Amino acid sequence: MSIKQCKTDPSSTKESADAGVNEIQIEINDSSSSHNNNFAISLKSKNVDVDKLLPMAKQWIKEHKEKAWQGV
Repeated sequence: MSIKQCKTDPSSTKESADAGVNEIQIEINDSSSSHNNNFAISLKSKNVDVDKLLPMAKQWIKEHKEKAWQGV
């Protein structure tokens, strides 16, 4: 799998309407002519800090990739 340059599209950036909501959004664009493994995760919480949400998102990505490559 090759590493591709990530691009940030400022028009797709959203700020939460509620300033008290912590939010993490991760989008993975992993596709080629032989596969398409694009996926995204969004985590929002009013009482969990972003520093705690990020490890949860990373764990989900790790498990999702393992399942995707196993064909589950």
